[in-house]
Formats: sequence, C-alpha cells, structure tokens
Amino acid sequence: MRSTASMLLTACSALVLAAGCSGLSVSSGRPGTDYIYSYSMLQPEQKKELVYSDGSISATFTIDAAAVIFDLHNLTDQQLSIVWERVSLGVNRRTYSVRNVNTFYSMGHATPQPLVVPPQGFLRETVIPWQHVNYENGAWKERDLFPTNDSGTQRLKGMIERSAGSEITLVLPLRIGKVVMDYTFIFKVDSVTPLPPGTALPERERPPMPDAPMYELSILQGYLPVMISAGILAASVIIFTQKKTPAEGF
Repeated sequence: MRSTASMLLTACSALVLAAGCSGLSVSSGRPGTDYIYSYSMLQPEQKKELVYSDGSISATFTIDAAAVIFDLHNLTDQQLSIVWERVSLGVNRRTYSVRNVNTFYSMGHATPQPLVVPPQGFLRETVIPWQHVNYENGAWKERDLFPTNDSGTQRLKGMIERSAGSEITLVLPLRIGKVVMDYTFIFKVDSVTPLPPGTALPERERPPMPDAPMYELSILQGYLPVMISAGILAASVIIFTQKKTPAEGF
C-alpha cells in the first residue's frame, strides 16, 4: 500500500503539471456574469464551420475571448510563408497590427519573423491585437476582443448582448512560391451566452509566458558587459590612486 506521503506527493506533482499548462481553464473570479461568444464564417465562404480550403491552402480557425488561433496547411508543391508585416486583425472595423506566437510577450513592436512551410506542411499560429497584451504591475494582461463580463451592471449586460452580429476580420497575406495571395477572413458573432456562476472559463491556448518582459532581459544582456567593464575600471582607479602607508620604522 502506498504511504500517505507518497500519495500526497503524486497529487502535488499533478497539480504542478496542470498549473504549467498554457491552456488551463479557470474561473474568472470576477463579480457579475461571464459570457462566451459563438462565431460563424462570412468570408471567403458563408458557413457555420470556421474552416476554409481552396486547393492552395486549408485553414481551421478557433476564436477565444481574446485571440484567433488557426491551423494553416500548405496544399501546394511550393513553399508557403505568412507576410507578417501586412497581417491585421479587425474588431468591428477597427484594425490592429498583431502579435503572434513568437512575439506574444514582446515589449517592442518587432514584426514577426516569417516561417517557411514546406509543400504539404502546416503550422499552428495565434494572433491577437498588438495593443491587447501588456505587462502591468509585474504580470502579463490580455484585453478581450469583446467585453466578456458584465460586472453585475445592466449597462454592460446590454452592451454584451448587443455584440451579437459584430465582426472580426483577419487579413492574412500568404506568399506561395513567388506569388503573394491576399486572404481575408471575416467572422460574425452569432450568439453571446451567459455562463452559470462558478463555471470554468474556456481554455486559452497561449505560448509559454516569460518570467520578465523580453525588453528587460535584452537590456540587461546588453548592459552587462558595460557594467563589468565599468566595475573593473573603477577598481583599477581606486588601487592606483590610493596612498601607500609607509612601513613602521622608516
């Protein structure tokens, strides 16, 4: 029979592993009612399923409270890449530049680097409006695409309920071989559903979160050699400018 300590250790290990998952579901803990949004596709095709295929690409989309996640398959016999400097995400006609998996927690505004997808290959990406991710008070915060909690007020509740019919537009230029093809995907909010109290929120798939902002780490790495050199120079000045104490008896 396993000891109580052993069983406790196993349970704790399971909790640690669960907490480290980027897609962990949790209750928001916010006052008021939480809401989830359901979407359909309006363009390039009008359909309930968030999928698209045209012979060159196949794409499957998932939209959570704050971001758009997609699997993009290259169906051609040529290399494919996303032209990131031209990608945008629109929320009710307001257009934003985007973060992707590699720049999700970046403090700068660098354009995501292109990733080459070989023939018949695929990639999985996450895009979110650049301004919707911020580092505040020692923690990373996301802003949702639409309001997802009414804070117990009728004003916010009405605003959320009126979000049905709103649109999200993803402009996704793709370089296939030497040709750039512009794809525009438009998704419509079909319905907004209130969650029962205490219900866990849907998972958000995110890249691993860094311990500190990337720019802080880069600044520290850049200044470290200078700091070391300055310390050595200061020590040398002190040594060579100190007055030597005469030995006793002279």
